[in-house]
Amino acid sequence: MIEEEWDVVIVGAGAGGLTLANYLGKAGIRSLILDPRPGIESLGRGELIQPLGLEILEELSFLEGLYGLPHCRNESFRFLDGKGNLLMRSRYSCLEGRFPFSISLEPHLLDQLMLDRLADFPCVRVVFGARYLIHRQEGERVVVEWEENGKKVSSSAGVLVGDDGRRSLVRSSGDFSGQVVTYKDSYLSWSFDLSPGASEILAEQEGRYFLSAGKIFFLFPVSPTRRFFLYMLKDRDRRSLDGQGLDAFLAELDGWVGGIARTLRDGGLRETSQIPEMAVLKVLLKSWVSGNTVLMGDAAHAMNPHVAQGRNQAMEDARVLAPLLCEAISRGRGNPTGALMEYERIRKPVTEQLHRLADEMTLVWNSGNPLVVKVRERVFRGIGRRPPLERKIVRTISGMGFEPLTVMDRMNAFLSGG
Repeated sequence: MIEEEWDVVIVGAGAGGLTLANYLGKAGIRSLILDPRPGIESLGRGELIQPLGLEILEELSFLEGLYGLPHCRNESFRFLDGKGNLLMRSRYSCLEGRFPFSISLEPHLLDQLMLDRLADFPCVRVVFGARYLIHRQEGERVVVEWEENGKKVSSSAGVLVGDDGRRSLVRSSGDFSGQVVTYKDSYLSWSFDLSPGASEILAEQEGRYFLSAGKIFFLFPVSPTRRFFLYMLKDRDRRSLDGQGLDAFLAELDGWVGGIARTLRDGGLRETSQIPEMAVLKVLLKSWVSGNTVLMGDAAHAMNPHVAQGRNQAMEDARVLAPLLCEAISRGRGNPTGALMEYERIRKPVTEQLHRLADEMTLVWNSGNPLVVKVRERVFRGIGRRPPLERKIVRTISGMGFEPLTVMDRMNAFLSGG
């Protein structure tokens, strides 16, 4: 028995789902969001809002609210070798446009801001503690079965949107074929408060990538008083790391950022097993559309964090999908498949380009081969000395355009980095 009817049902109150719901709410589209969590939760992570994401937030009138949250404004990032020597600085100032910077913050803060805005739209309902079960196509509608407080509910929708993450249940229960690949290296992730008297280098506001032989350590601020790091776990070998113990791990981190060991201990870190591990997945599908069901965000195209585009690409999915849905629904078309396929036609090539770039970066950045490391460092130095090449890198990472380095670009960078 169908208990509720909606224009759109969105599974997942993440970056993409919340952005889409805000666009649809403004247009008066009846939308239901289902999320299994009890509410927006802190995951102890940091996130970068690139210029692409800032454009979207400005379009939805969220910038003032965003700037009122604890955050940091990033005008550049430094790339350093394992000894802390500067390889290059990527500067957003080389970009054109309104946002020559990125914003870093803890993502749950922005999610809550976007969720709170949905209360302004009577046509949008958000249900936390709602566990998606299955969906099926029935004629020109999708029936979604979900559970709340032990009660099963069936809802009918013109369109079902899956934004339920890398291990998407909507994707698993639907007719979606393709690859879900786990990269061989994972990351430890941790956010922490600066302790009183934190070292000068730790108190710096500029984000830093340390790239050594088979080692990656990324540290950036998420507020004036909080920091976040990603530490690459080679071959996902957690056992060896835990076996070496916390002292050895902190000594390694202290070699990159003096004073971080003391701060982490002051913050309550007692053993490496406390630090969550984040597997890195690549989702590469033949199609994001099946009948009246469509995927977005990590459910459609999860990618390596090297390209720093997860939230931003999910938000761009929403910006492209929303007007297509609004037009199809407002015209009363029985079958929205054409609109969904147009969304895929526009968005899928962009994410596939980013996948290829991420794979290339993983091959080079994660390498422990001494020759690869030597060439990598020389190319980094060369890019830093050639502004047109730096601009290409920053435009791609910012989400404002895809401009991969050509073979000639790499050769020029190598020659300039000697």
